[in-house]
Amino acid sequence: MSRQLPSIELLQAFLTVAKTGNFGQAGELLNLSQSAVSRQVAQLESRVETRLFDRHTRKIVLTAEGRALVPVAEQVIGLLSDASHMLATVGRSVSLRAHPTMAARWLIPRLTAFYQVHPEVTVSVDTVYHRFPDFAFESIDAMIAYGTATWPDFEALDLWEEELIPVCSPQLLTGTTPEALLKTARLVDSSMDRLDWRRWDEYYPNSTGTDNPHLTFDTLESAIVAVKCGQGIALVDAVLTQDELRSGQLTRVHAGRIVTGGRYTLVYPKRVKRSSGFCEFLGWLEQEMAASSH
Repeated sequence: MSRQLPSIELLQAFLTVAKTGNFGQAGELLNLSQSAVSRQVAQLESRVETRLFDRHTRKIVLTAEGRALVPVAEQVIGLLSDASHMLATVGRSVSLRAHPTMAARWLIPRLTAFYQVHPEVTVSVDTVYHRFPDFAFESIDAMIAYGTATWPDFEALDLWEEELIPVCSPQLLTGTTPEALLKTARLVDSSMDRLDWRRWDEYYPNSTGTDNPHLTFDTLESAIVAVKCGQGIALVDAVLTQDELRSGQLTRVHAGRIVTGGRYTLVYPKRVKRSSGFCEFLGWLEQEMAASSH
């Protein structure tokens, strides 16, 4: 008689406990009680006829058999998630996660050109950028990540490396010079740690004044809006503000720039590359980046 296969619920419970190392935390993620998760793991161990965790007073540790099961369970759940997403979607779709400023300023405006080439594909974007997707459990195809991380376990397409330049509203320069304005104007920060302007002072000492006031925000978008309203000078990503620079809504006040080392990168699991819809989006994005590099 063949052994009964474990259900997807049991595999999900096992993977969540394996990743959290705690029945209580796993229960919170799965919206189940701690005891319910414990029972599901016990049922799975009974089905596979082996112990998957060593249970200690303060922690839970995977056994060798449990470690071997993790990649298999991830693959099974990933394939089922892909199939479910495909069957539930009319036509072809792509689901992305991105930083809200990047999404609003760069990605979403360019999707018009994508839809002209691929009108049958729908692209949805969420901006829960502070959390990297768990591709095995979430219906997310890819994330446009920002930072200095490398991605050895995923496929990755580099989009661009961040370069910060100082800009202000043209009206702010009325009756003065860029050099004089840098000495007295508010310095608008796009993060609470004011790191960018500290970097600027290291690269270009004495270009700002000794006691410039600061105006501090927690997002780049807020800083850009403040600068467009004439509230000061900000260090902004040259790519994300290229439209305002071309139209004259913003103007540079110094020829200097800071290469931060941060990059915008499209990150996705290898299996997604074969998905209908995503492969069209990826090909289009590669062409966009090749064109912009020229």
